[in-house]
Amino acid sequence: MIEDDTYRASSQYRLWSYTRQTLAQIRQTTNNLASERVKAAFRRVQAAKSTENGSLSDRENVDQAPVDVQTLTVDEELKIVEWGCSKIQDMGEAMNPRIPSNVVATAIQYLRRFYLTNSPMTYNPKQIITCALYLATKADHFYISLSKFVAELEDLTEDDVKAPEFLLLQGLRFTLDVRHPMKGLAGGHIEMNVMAEEGRLGTISTSTGSTKRIGQAADLAKKLLATAAQMTDAYFLFTPSQIWLAAMMVADRELVEVYLQQKLSQLPINDAATGWKEKLVSTISACAALLESYRSPEDDSTQRKEIRRIGKKLVICQNPEKTDIVAATRAKAAEKREGDGSDAEKALKKRKLERERLEGDGSVFGPDLRDIST
Repeated sequence: MIEDDTYRASSQYRLWSYTRQTLAQIRQTTNNLASERVKAAFRRVQAAKSTENGSLSDRENVDQAPVDVQTLTVDEELKIVEWGCSKIQDMGEAMNPRIPSNVVATAIQYLRRFYLTNSPMTYNPKQIITCALYLATKADHFYISLSKFVAELEDLTEDDVKAPEFLLLQGLRFTLDVRHPMKGLAGGHIEMNVMAEEGRLGTISTSTGSTKRIGQAADLAKKLLATAAQMTDAYFLFTPSQIWLAAMMVADRELVEVYLQQKLSQLPINDAATGWKEKLVSTISACAALLESYRSPEDDSTQRKEIRRIGKKLVICQNPEKTDIVAATRAKAAEKREGDGSDAEKALKKRKLERERLEGDGSVFGPDLRDIST
């Protein structure tokens, strides 16, 4: 419980684990860069219009003119990302067959990871969420053909799903592995029942209805892992084992405290072990507080109004050069094809010149070999 070497070797721990301060700094940096680029893009659009309607000097004046665009704040961007996460959940439930919760959770984490270094102002989540969900079905081996996937959703083409994939992979640093706390919860549920039967959970035993109590706590924890754990920064701040224990703590604090006390009592008694115990319990409690603080927008009319307001603001401050990922992807593909053809022609010409040079020297195989026997 103290050190999970397997998890520490994972890409999730190495690349996607942060402190609260670091996470806030990354988001602020992303927001600042995106705001500057959005304003620069609007200036370029204005300059292009000025070129069509006026002189070059007019364009230069537009290039230097300030752009009155109210960009999103970090908090507003985070709310938009959370909206995208909820839409992934809705899509997963609407599919036939229904996409498993662990696959949906993977897609949600893809979206949250992508928007750490990309802004909704640059790439609207509406263009990314379907790609994230389909990529998760492939990564987690839940096979569904692209044609069937598209058929299950309205007003969606195969290009809409495929076009953002490389962009998404770049944002994910090409790491598709996501470690979830659901398996840990299932194992912990079984272990708690065994410990209760053996009388190792104090007053929580089979004689006091431990099976029902532990089962109810596990059911509530499972719901928290599918909602609060996905919609908050839990995956960035805590390990999977800490998250499932925190979810159980929200459901039944006494049960988890007794369980942890029993597990930690097996450690050797020394100052180092005491420090580890205090730190572990404190960390799990902090995670539990985070999960418990989550409130769904569906249950809060104020949050729903706020999302609508931010959505309207996003339409105004969306980067005008990034509004159509499908068109941009097609343009890049066409440019690449043209470039490949050009390179091929250059290589062919180079080989022809080299052959002509060798033939001019007398032989394509070079000069005769010197006879060293004489």
